[in-house]
Amino acid sequence: MKLQWKYALIINVSVLVILGTFYLINDFASQRDLRRLHLRNVENGAMLRQIADRIRIQVEQEIERQQGFHQPKIEEILRQIKSTASEMTNVVDINVTDGVNAKIAASLVEGKTPAHLMNFTEIDLFEIQRKAMQVYNMVELPEKGYGSEIIVPYRVDWLNEYSDENTISGVIQVLFSSPDINHYIQSIRWRHLWAIIATILLLCLVIVVTTVRLVLRPLEQLTQIVRFAEADDLSSLQLSYQAGDIGEATFALVRMLKELKASHQKRLDALGQFAAGAAHEIRNPLNTIGMSTQLLQVIFSQPNVNSEDVNEARDTLQIIHNETQVLRQTCDHFLALNRPPKLNLKLTSINSLITEVILGIRLLSEEARVKIVEQMAPYLPDINIDATLIRQVVVNLMQNGIQSMPRGGRLFVSTQLKKSTIDTRVVLQIRDTGVGIANSIKERIFDAYFTTRENEGGIGLGLAIAHQSIKAHQAQIEVQSQVGMGTTFTISFRIPPS
Repeated sequence: MKLQWKYALIINVSVLVILGTFYLINDFASQRDLRRLHLRNVENGAMLRQIADRIRIQVEQEIERQQGFHQPKIEEILRQIKSTASEMTNVVDINVTDGVNAKIAASLVEGKTPAHLMNFTEIDLFEIQRKAMQVYNMVELPEKGYGSEIIVPYRVDWLNEYSDENTISGVIQVLFSSPDINHYIQSIRWRHLWAIIATILLLCLVIVVTTVRLVLRPLEQLTQIVRFAEADDLSSLQLSYQAGDIGEATFALVRMLKELKASHQKRLDALGQFAAGAAHEIRNPLNTIGMSTQLLQVIFSQPNVNSEDVNEARDTLQIIHNETQVLRQTCDHFLALNRPPKLNLKLTSINSLITEVILGIRLLSEEARVKIVEQMAPYLPDINIDATLIRQVVVNLMQNGIQSMPRGGRLFVSTQLKKSTIDTRVVLQIRDTGVGIANSIKERIFDAYFTTRENEGGIGLGLAIAHQSIKAHQAQIEVQSQVGMGTTFTISFRIPPS
C-alpha cells in the first residue's frame, strides 16, 4: 500500500474510532442524566402543582373578597405567599391576568404593567379555554438559564352569573427555576468541551506516532545508511527494514550499495588478475627480446664476424620481430575490451564458417584426444555477421572446450534453425564433456580478466572478447554447465524478417 494511502487510512480510521468512542460514552452519560432528570421531575411535579393550586386559591379568594380585580392587593398576596412558604424557594415570578389573555395585570416582580405579556403560545391559550387545564412548559428565564412554567386557569363565580364550571376568569403563570436542567445543560457543555479537547489530543498522538513510525523512523534509517556508506562500513547494514514505500526504498538502497561494493570489489580483483596476467604476457616476450639483444651484442662485439654469426644474428632478429608481434597482439586484446568492435557485416554461411574453424583446429583436438562431432542442419539461411569476429569467437569456445577435457572426450558442434511467433533464429551450439563450471563462478566467466587458468598463463580475455563480439551483433550467448558433466555454449543470431 502506498505511503499516502496508508497514512490517510490510519488517520481516518483513528478519527472514526475516537469519535465513535466519545459518541458512545456521551450517549450513555446523556441517557443516564436524562433518566435521573426524569425521576427528579416526577418528584418535583406534584410539589409544583401544589404550589400552583395554593397560589390559585389565594388569588381567587382575594378577588372574591375585594369583589373585583385589585392589582395592589393581588401583588401583596403574591409576595406574602413567596415570603412565608418554604416550598416557594424556586419560584422566580408569578403573573396573573384579568381575563383570558396574555396581558399581565399583576405580578410578583414589581414594575410590570398590562403592556407586558405572558410568553405562552396560542396553542396553550386554546388548550386552557377548551379544557380549563394546566399547561407545563420548559422556558428560558432571563439571567437564570432554563426553568419550568405552569399556567393555571382561575375562576371567580361572581364575575358572571350565568357561568358554569368551565368558564375561566383569567390565568396564573408560575415560573420556577430548574437547577437540575441547568446543571444538565452545563454538564453537556463541559462534556462536549472535554470530548473535543481529548479528541484533539488523541488525534495529535495518533498523527505523531504514525508520522514517527511511517516517515521519521524510516528516514532515520536512510540517514544511517548514508553515514555507513560515507564511512565505507556496509557490512553493518541489514537487509530487513520496515514495510512501506520508504522501507522498500531503504531495502533497495542497501541492496544496491552492497551490490555496487561487491561489483567494485570484483573489478578490483579482476584488475589484480589482469595486472598479473598482463605482466606474465608481457614479461615472457620481453625476456626473450632481452636475451636476444644480449646475444646480438655478443655477436657484434667480436673482432671478426663470420657468415655463421651473421646467420645467427638474422635468426635472433626474427625472434625479436616475432615477440614484438606477440606484444602488439596482446595490446590489441587489451584495447578491444575498452572500445566496441567495428563490424564488417556480410552475408555468411554459418556452416561453412564452422567447417573452416574445425579444419584449423583438428590437429589440436587430435593431440588432446578430443573427437569433434559435427551436427550441422542443412539449408540454413545466410546470416549478416562479421565473419572474422565470429570465427574468433568459435575458435575461442572450441579451444576452451578442448582444454576442459585433459583426458580426452567429445566436442559436439551443432547448428539449427529455430522459428517462433516472435522471430526466427540461427542457433549455434558448442558442447563439451569436460570438467564443467562451478555455479559459484558461472556468472563471472564473461568478466574481463577473470580466469581459472592463471598457472597456464591465461589472463581471462577470451570469453570477455567473445561476449563483447556477440553483443555487438545483437545476438545472444548463454552458458549451461554442470560440474563433471561438461559445458554448453549456445549462440543465437536473429534473422531479420524479409
